[in-house]
Amino acid sequence: MTAIVIWCNHEIAEKPALWLAADSLVSSGGSKLIGDAAKVFALPVICRSPGENGFFTERYYDHTYGYCFAGDTLLGQNAYLSLVPLLSNLFSSTSYIPSLADVARYVHTYLSHTYDDCKVGRANNAALEAALFGHCSITNTLSAYHFFPKKENDVFRMTLKPYENMQERQFLYLGDLKPHMCSQIKEALATDSTPMAEWEARSKGRRLSRAPRYVIQDHINDESFPSIGGALQLGIADRFGFRAFPLCKPDVNGLAIISYLGRELTQDLQYVGRALVGGEAMA
Repeated sequence: MTAIVIWCNHEIAEKPALWLAADSLVSSGGSKLIGDAAKVFALPVICRSPGENGFFTERYYDHTYGYCFAGDTLLGQNAYLSLVPLLSNLFSSTSYIPSLADVARYVHTYLSHTYDDCKVGRANNAALEAALFGHCSITNTLSAYHFFPKKENDVFRMTLKPYENMQERQFLYLGDLKPHMCSQIKEALATDSTPMAEWEARSKGRRLSRAPRYVIQDHINDESFPSIGGALQLGIADRFGFRAFPLCKPDVNGLAIISYLGRELTQDLQYVGRALVGGEAMA
């Protein structure tokens, strides 16, 4: 299935952000289907107002939020691909800026229609949960919104649960093995953050503020958890929007290898013309 965690990271106190870590495995019946599956995306919200010619050509707001999903890959990816052209073409003659909560309610409505259309014919294969998260420029807060099926009066309906104004050590988990993974993440975030503990963690190449990332990473590497695997996906959402990060690690000669979804960005994948792909990468 999937393992995704979104947590509030305060390692830069004046610039808190929502961080995300996820695996990239898609499996069915215990068999691997895709090892480099994209489950995390930037969802653009673009608003335009009328220009001098009367047409809606003036872009007055442009922001990106994080969108991720667990469960049915077809539903999760198709919903994202459908939402992009809708949310990137918003018009207002008064230059109205939607809040993150506004966008979340719209996503919830769209996912509800998608889920209701498929839940009967696809039965258990229609299992889908998703999240929208990021910095809201209206409330100046970091928030996440969790969408998941919930049984009400013997009928499953898509539900919205807000995680508004998230603070340090708060997190949202999507995916498989929920009790186990939530316990592991909660324990990791509760680790003593004294200078000595931080020094010991960094000496092992791990920052305490990034602890949930290592919970996901360790489960990807552990073959006893076959539903979590592939490669590590990382992303950060802050006031500048959401951006995914390639990974950087040394090869046997100590040279840097940049990869995304487990695929090395070799010379033929590093450039578009003379423009570098990826930019920042995370160790």
